[in-house]
This record gives sequence, structure tokens and C-alpha cells, in this order.
Amino acid sequence: MVPISYAVKGRQHAHALAAYKAKFPAREIQTNLLNLLLLFLTDHHGCVAKVARVQQWTHAAVVPSTRGRTGEHPLRTLIGTQLRFPWAQLTANAEIPPESRAFHYDRFFVTTNDLGGAQVLLLDDTWTTGARVQSASYALKRAGAARVAAIVLGRHVNPGYDGWKPILELIKNEPYRQETCAVHV
Repeated sequence: MVPISYAVKGRQHAHALAAYKAKFPAREIQTNLLNLLLLFLTDHHGCVAKVARVQQWTHAAVVPSTRGRTGEHPLRTLIGTQLRFPWAQLTANAEIPPESRAFHYDRFFVTTNDLGGAQVLLLDDTWTTGARVQSASYALKRAGAARVAAIVLGRHVNPGYDGWKPILELIKNEPYRQETCAVHV
């Protein structure tokens, strides 16, 4: 799981990651997030592929919403046709409580046929505990995917939680830099 950037609660990136899902999101927020993702993929998909031991991506997928949102996930809508891979479709299991932040082997079901040997680029907007990405990865592998690597737009950070204070102190004067990533090799 590779975060593109931290999303510190109360700051611009965290706000954008919440606001783009609104019923009538600001076009500028959507454009900025899409550009961030596409630039990151252009510059760093090779870094992620290398550490995930992926030869070539064959599919993309988005971690589904578990909050009862109907229709296509806003991130999938945002990306549109920008990626050249076929999409692996995941569906949330309505029997798993949406507020659960734990891994569930049956939280998601893959509704795409034939993922045998697939190398899937899994995308999500925010990472809080990582449980949903782990559950989605598990479902993809159970459906036959050989490799799954996840990229998230923002690693959620709550400055009110004491465990984050050392990291926030380290990054407070560090701007986002497109030329590096969490696994830059």
C-alpha cells in the first residue's frame, strides 16, 4: 500500500478527499485530485510495480464504498477512461457493518470474470486503518489475481492522536514533492 501524500485532518488535502465525494463537488477539487493521481502514476507506477514484483499491470480496481453510496465509486468516476487497463469490479458485502475498521475476508466480492494471474493496481482515496484495502486485496487474490498493489491518494492523519505527533513534527516543513514517493527506488 503506497500513499501519495498525507491527508492531515483540517488541512487542504484532507478537505479535498472528503469534498470530491459530495453530491455536487467543486470541479477544481476533482481536477486537482485527478491530476495528482495521474502524475503520480506517470512518475511512480514503476516504483510501485517494482516493490510489488509486478511485471505489467493487467487490471485496475477501486476499493468500493461501504457507506451505502449507490452507483459507481466517486474515484472510479473521477478516473473515467484515463487508465488503459480493464477494471476489476468489487462489490461490498452489505452484511459487514460499514463502521467496522477491521479486516474481513468477506467484506468484498469480485464480480469480474477471469482474474487468473492478474496483476491488479488497486486504488483508494483515503487510508485510515488499511483494513478495507486489505479486504479488497484479499478478495482480488481469492478471485485469482497473482499480485495486488494499492495506491491511495491520502494517508489520513488525525493530529489529535498522540501517535501521529512525531511524524507530524518530521513533515511539518516538508512540502509535497512529486519527484519522490514512499517506495521510490
